[in-house]
Amino acid sequence: MDAVPRTLFRRVSALPIRLTMVRLCGRLLVLACALVLPALAAPGAQAKTCGSYTNQAAAQRGQDTRDADGDGILCEALPCPCLLPGKAPARPRPATPSAPLLGQSITFGRPTRRAGCRTHDGLPDPRCTPGARFSRVTRARVCRPGYASSVRNVSTATKDAVYRAYGLRGHFDGRDGEVDHLVSLELGGSNSAANLFPEAAMPRPGAHEKDRLENALHREVCDGHISLSRAQRLIARDWVAAYRARFG
Repeated sequence: MDAVPRTLFRRVSALPIRLTMVRLCGRLLVLACALVLPALAAPGAQAKTCGSYTNQAAAQRGQDTRDADGDGILCEALPCPCLLPGKAPARPRPATPSAPLLGQSITFGRPTRRAGCRTHDGLPDPRCTPGARFSRVTRARVCRPGYASSVRNVSTATKDAVYRAYGLRGHFDGRDGEVDHLVSLELGGSNSAANLFPEAAMPRPGAHEKDRLENALHREVCDGHISLSRAQRLIARDWVAAYRARFG
């Protein structure tokens, strides 16, 4: 066999091997790109946006959205339930019934003062705190478990205003007293300032004894022994007298 045919034979024989090598290199290149590109993209791009989740806790678990302020808390603008790094989801606060369900705040007297108020023998100043109720709250509603906590809505600013109205610089801590609803929420009382006063625990009967009376009146209402409106009037007019009538 002369030189030219032999050279051609070698080239033809090597062609399948070269094609195999090209295909193998191509596959290795694709695999390398698949491994390298996600690592390069991770710092600057995320798999999802906050809009992909319905609440903050779900986004925090997902760990695939952008942390705008770098504090480790993802999608802080989303509604709760919420989840902090390493924490359990926070329970959502009970929704406050809408105003149409509760109605207006109706006072048991006309407030005539917003300053210079004074408590007397455990009772609030009727010129400042005559008591108030929600107009559309019924016996069935107040006797529903969880009602009182669902409607409680007294801000710190409102409490501060009540302390100022009664001329008190110090604030109670719960053990020595509290800013209390004259007509309690569990008896249909409202969150109006006309239904709030600073109530000391001492002398007795004081804040803790009033809590006992509120629970007793609530049971009487829910057991059908007394009407809701009657219980409201008793506690608004003279809660101390109502307490002594029941407990001595």
